[in-house]
Amino acid sequence: MNDYLYSFVIVDDEPEIREGIRDTIPWDTLGFTFKGAFANGKEALEYVEQNPPDVLITDINMPFMDGLVLSELVLQRSPKTKVLIISGYDDFEYARKALQLQVQDYIVKPITPGEFKETLRKLKEVLDKERAEEQDFERLKKQLAENLPLIKERFFNQLITGAIPAEELLERSTYLGLSLQSDLGAIHCIVLDFVQHHGGEGFDIDVLRVKNVIRHYLENSRGNQSVIHGWEIFSDDKNRLVLLTWGLEKQLLYQEDLKAAEQIYSQLITLQLPTLVIGIGEVITNLEILPKAFQDTIQALQIGQLQGKKGIITYRELGRADTSYKEIRPNWPQYIGSAIKTANMAQVYDTIDGMISDLQNKKFSLDQYHSLVERLAAVMVITFDELEIKEEDLFIKGSSPFLELSRLKTLDELRSWCCAVAESCIAIIRSRQTNFAEQKVKEALEYIQKHYTYSELSVQNLCKDLYISTSYFSAIIKNFTGKTFLELLTETRINKAKELLRTTTMKTFEIAEKVGYQDAHYFSITFKKVTGKSPSEYRSEHD
Repeated sequence: MNDYLYSFVIVDDEPEIREGIRDTIPWDTLGFTFKGAFANGKEALEYVEQNPPDVLITDINMPFMDGLVLSELVLQRSPKTKVLIISGYDDFEYARKALQLQVQDYIVKPITPGEFKETLRKLKEVLDKERAEEQDFERLKKQLAENLPLIKERFFNQLITGAIPAEELLERSTYLGLSLQSDLGAIHCIVLDFVQHHGGEGFDIDVLRVKNVIRHYLENSRGNQSVIHGWEIFSDDKNRLVLLTWGLEKQLLYQEDLKAAEQIYSQLITLQLPTLVIGIGEVITNLEILPKAFQDTIQALQIGQLQGKKGIITYRELGRADTSYKEIRPNWPQYIGSAIKTANMAQVYDTIDGMISDLQNKKFSLDQYHSLVERLAAVMVITFDELEIKEEDLFIKGSSPFLELSRLKTLDELRSWCCAVAESCIAIIRSRQTNFAEQKVKEALEYIQKHYTYSELSVQNLCKDLYISTSYFSAIIKNFTGKTFLELLTETRINKAKELLRTTTMKTFEIAEKVGYQDAHYFSITFKKVTGKSPSEYRSEHD
């Protein structure tokens, strides 16, 4: 429910009309508050100039100033006031003039109280609608003011990516209160990037602290104000901080910004803020090439980070196009994949170190590095597939080699990532090998128990039936049991022979044949070698 009361003023030289309207209308009920009644236009205008009402109703024919003149002057001084003309003249010319003045309504006397109330109800609907629209507009203006920093940041992000047409630049920058135009004397791009990104509130606080350090320096350094005519700092879509400065003279602006970067970096270290690297681009003289200048600065920054550089990195040192770029050895990714498949960690480390050393000792472009990383990610995926290793066993949900490699900033991080992935792969391979070996040893022991009575039983027979090589079997059986195949077979046969000597009256040669020995004499020699007694001596002791 709208409880707002609109102020109402009447102007009429006839007292009975003024007083009649004042006293017979239930103002509060209809949504109005009666503020005054005046006998002529001059008195009314003086009041309106000090206290503009929401509604003014006036007669036409009055002394000193008629209603039409009053209406015109009121609407000039208070355009929001709704003017109603009430007149005993049912004359088209008066009505035409009233319409030309854009009054709210033209009422012909006489008018009954009921008709007047209905006029007020309709007028209140108009006022309510306009007031709601005005409140909405003010609310939007307030929201706009509150969001202006975000709007400005979006504007600058569009500016550095070339998303703003040249014909819109002046209008949008003026709206945001920025002194930018396409033909600036000089504009400079500086990019600050955190060496280690971390999420959450802590990172946002660090960003604000760094911005405050930069703002404080630029606002309080007297020396740079004659060179730097304007500046803006904002975050790009990669959470890097971008500082744009502009002035009139290219060389002076570059020198001043380089000095500022050194001072700001020193302050950040003193305040023990998170480590940053600062990329210094080239000064340009036309905003239309700002996107390229920004990309050049990013390239210098990223190459510097990859090579382990810290502090301030300039495009002049690292980012210029150069035909002396050397080709990065294209088969490093394949070498790393092959080394992982051998499960030889020493070979893997050597190969990864070889790739990193190659990168450290060569001048390369960012495109070359990205191409190498993409091939490395592709080779890793193929290697995982060939080894039947699932990516979810190596990476967190939603991640992948391509995504993780794209986030690496230094060659040290690249080396650590490659080593970690290789170690995880080889751990899985070795775990599988161990499980396989354990299974085969178990099967071999069961095989010996089942076939020890066959005199022709050999390691070759066993390996053939278990589908493994004799060399592999010899290694794993010794590793898991500490004994050779022959030692296990002999132990099984002699233990069975002991049982038969204790529990049966079978002859020695019969027992020998029963446990897999064709030669009873060889059986006796073997039995004594294992137990220290002959078969007959052993039986005698256990009779």
